[in-house]
Amino acid sequence: MWIVYALVVHVLLLGSIFVIYFRSPVINDLKPQSQFIGYGLEAPANRLVLIVTDGLRAASFFEDNCRHVPHLRKIFMREGLVGISRTRVPTESRPGHIALIAGLYEDPSAVLKGWKENPIDFDTVLNRSGHSYSWGAPDILNIFQKLTGENDPRMYFDAYSHDMDFSGKHKTYKLDEWVFRQVRFLLNRKKEELRKHQPVVFFMHLLGLDTAGHVHKPGTALFLENLNFTEHGIWQIYNEFESVFPDKKTVYLLTSDHGMTDSGSHGSGAPHETETPFMLWGAGVSRTATTVGTRKFVANDEGVQLPLHELEQAQLTPLMSALIGLPPPMNNFGMLPTGYMAVSEEYEAMAAHSNALQLLAQYEKLLEQHRKGLFADILNNFDELSQAEIDAYKQLIVKLHTKRAYAKSLARSNVVMELALKGIDYYHGYYRNCLLLSTTATFLGWIFYLYRLLSRNSAGKLQIMLERQEKVSRVALDVSMFLLLFFLVAQRAPIAIAFYLLLPIPVWMMALEPKACGTSSSAVPISQPAASARLTSASQLLLIIVCAELMVFTFFERRLISVCFVAFGCYNNWRNFVPNSREFYSWLALVVTLGCFPLLPPSVGYQNWYLFLAGIVLILVNALWSTERRLIFSNHTKYCNALVLLNTIVCVHLHSNQIGVPIVLHLASWSFLIYAFASIAFNSESKLELRLAQICFNLGSLYALLCTSYESVFVQLLTMELSLSLSAQSSRSSEKSVLRLAFTILLYTFFSLFGSGNIASISSFDPNIARCFLSNFLPFIIMGLVLLKLLLPVVLSLAIVYTHCECAREQEQRIFICLLIICDIMGLNFLFLVRNQGSWLDIGSSISHFVIMEVTTLVLLLLSYAAKLLLRLVNCDRLVEKLR
Repeated sequence: MWIVYALVVHVLLLGSIFVIYFRSPVINDLKPQSQFIGYGLEAPANRLVLIVTDGLRAASFFEDNCRHVPHLRKIFMREGLVGISRTRVPTESRPGHIALIAGLYEDPSAVLKGWKENPIDFDTVLNRSGHSYSWGAPDILNIFQKLTGENDPRMYFDAYSHDMDFSGKHKTYKLDEWVFRQVRFLLNRKKEELRKHQPVVFFMHLLGLDTAGHVHKPGTALFLENLNFTEHGIWQIYNEFESVFPDKKTVYLLTSDHGMTDSGSHGSGAPHETETPFMLWGAGVSRTATTVGTRKFVANDEGVQLPLHELEQAQLTPLMSALIGLPPPMNNFGMLPTGYMAVSEEYEAMAAHSNALQLLAQYEKLLEQHRKGLFADILNNFDELSQAEIDAYKQLIVKLHTKRAYAKSLARSNVVMELALKGIDYYHGYYRNCLLLSTTATFLGWIFYLYRLLSRNSAGKLQIMLERQEKVSRVALDVSMFLLLFFLVAQRAPIAIAFYLLLPIPVWMMALEPKACGTSSSAVPISQPAASARLTSASQLLLIIVCAELMVFTFFERRLISVCFVAFGCYNNWRNFVPNSREFYSWLALVVTLGCFPLLPPSVGYQNWYLFLAGIVLILVNALWSTERRLIFSNHTKYCNALVLLNTIVCVHLHSNQIGVPIVLHLASWSFLIYAFASIAFNSESKLELRLAQICFNLGSLYALLCTSYESVFVQLLTMELSLSLSAQSSRSSEKSVLRLAFTILLYTFFSLFGSGNIASISSFDPNIARCFLSNFLPFIIMGLVLLKLLLPVVLSLAIVYTHCECAREQEQRIFICLLIICDIMGLNFLFLVRNQGSWLDIGSSISHFVIMEVTTLVLLLLSYAAKLLLRLVNCDRLVEKLR
């Protein structure tokens, strides 16, 4: 039953990080604020033209005195504001556009949708407007189109087909040209109708520069060609709008969703990725903001300097809304920047007040949910902004506007907005620390249960104490469960949060149950020493804990696993060899050599023909180095492996020289994949050492088919070192070696992944891995081959352990319980290292680290079964009995 418990507990622990870290900040059931016309105030602009040049970084805009944007320079030399808009990570297109149009930064719960879309609907400037017209890429327009009602006549979306995204490698500006053409068509066709609409938003998404940046890289001639075309097209569209709408009631905003590095990438937090240009001009825009800093930029070759305005990307949302007389979107988190509008003091004060009311509406919603609880008064609250202070603020604004004290009103609204944002963060993360504490308690309770499983055949002091205090502990846990359940129901805590706050109690009930692990002090004499409870010496246990913690850091710096591998290897095996013997120096040379591999570049994308050939030679030498070894294998084994290695060399040579690989060679590779396992399965040899030799030969050759560089050398040396180490170990009692053996399996598993850089291949999806099997890019088949490449070294290591270590065969259950303990200790570390902010890569990596540790033992359990199947160690009835 312990495996069933392990599966259930680990599934629940996996779910805990999504409740702790990835709940959505979007608040539902909000009401929009009133439009400014309701206060008797006329908006400075009737229409907004929002132009988003996807992927344009600030450096490209301001480079060489803005010489790459000469037509736009004519505008900002005459009017408007220019500056830098700072985005937040992840610097991607979807979060960037949502931050601009909704004032909402990336929703952490989008991870549940694979970062493809936001799981919860939100409000936008487009929804608030009377009419909106949007053109651009389908991926972006679909984000906002799905937020509208079906067939809403007020909102118009026109997206080009996906085929255009990659058409014309050297003509990426064709994407922008399509948008300009469609805008002109609409303006000419519905000119009179559009003049009647207000407020109206025109949104143009220009993808050309993002495509040019990815394909050609920023700063190249082809990228600058796209930039010159796009900025000239914007100039022409501006003149077109001014011609169609001569009332001077149009405001324009040009900006970008994110920047781009010199290598053409984005997503992280480098300055080139987070700093985007913005250019605001037209109706209601100041020439210089009153809050501008001291930074300036050179605007032309004559050396004219203009103020460089700086703001956060989400601040553009309430600014756009205010310019056309709209309240900010209901889910907006941006604060209206002061001094950017050329309007009356009353209008700016009312715009800030509307922004403050919109933020307070979100804060009050969270406060209301919290105050519904019976114990809200005695629990911690956000004391800086109480409901009484909110009511006082609303009354104060009325008085200040009555006295025309608009400057004081504006200042007070800015203070309240900052407090509201702090309060929203406070209540959104209200239960986070409690959830971390309860999940930690769940981990510790589960680890304690596993420890008791290891010592269930002994009557140690712990077991005797648990039996004596059974009633006390049971009553204490039952009372705790009742009180906590009553508290959570009375406080109206969300169901998911309540579940994870309660979860530690049943786990600890199971852990503290005297007979839960099949142990009873009456079953074993009290005088019997609790030897099985003492799994290792204090010094060995300390080294294992240090190495386990060091292995946590290898997920962030793979070279650290060299230290862990060399330290543990020397400590574990140094005394097992005869001093100054050939075996000792051979083993030492292998350990030192293997310790150098994590210092090399990862195998993915790093191709070295000579190291690749060395791996193939080493496979043959390792399998056929002596007459005795050659006699082990049947003729078909020797010939098939030799031919497939030759086939590998030919395939790689042809592929490297851009020559098509004949289908016959691909068929040979696929045939050997089947043969490698089938020949082992049908081999009638019963001696473990002989079966292991064939497993190493077949799977080593199969692994070579998937290599790109030095990975095969590494795996061959690793199997040699592990075989030497286990063969040299003196016979020890299973009670003393089981924990050390469990850590050995885990260490060699991670070392096989990190040492050759193969852990990177999952995310990078290098198609060269499949060059001996495929000519075309077939992602699902390649992914399967990638997984095979990752798992083969682990199967080899487990087969070696089962062959050379009798303890592994006799104490299998204890070994996997120890593996669970070690993995859960490491998983507890990663629980506190999960990130819900940052680039998608950083967030995804932090999640994957936690997930890897939670599923490692289960994967190793399945792979151990595969290794035993190849060794013919599997007895199904006995296996089921053991697992019970």
